[in-house]
Amino acid sequence: MFCSHCGKPIESSSRFCPACGATVAAAPPLNAFRPAARLTRPRSPRMIAGVCSGFALHYGWDLNLVRVIAALFIILTTGIGALAYLAAWVIIPDAPYAFPIKST
Repeated sequence: MFCSHCGKPIESSSRFCPACGATVAAAPPLNAFRPAARLTRPRSPRMIAGVCSGFALHYGWDLNLVRVIAALFIILTTGIGALAYLAAWVIIPDAPYAFPIKST
């Protein structure tokens, strides 16, 4: 691991750089949530088709805020937003099923 401030090598358990004293950002845990590489419609937190949920999960946005913005977009554009939502429903693929991991 290297210091982002001075570029000197530091140990991964260090909180400060020994050369310049800059704070080192903690590495995310290995099991931290990582967004999918491609935009998909997830199967679990969906209300209608999962379009808003897909955008929220992919970009890290708040799901409720995305739903409110989508509803306002559909209402204020007098139907164009609804056509865009339907197009996204057709174009964005479903996320694959998650099979449970068997423990032995």
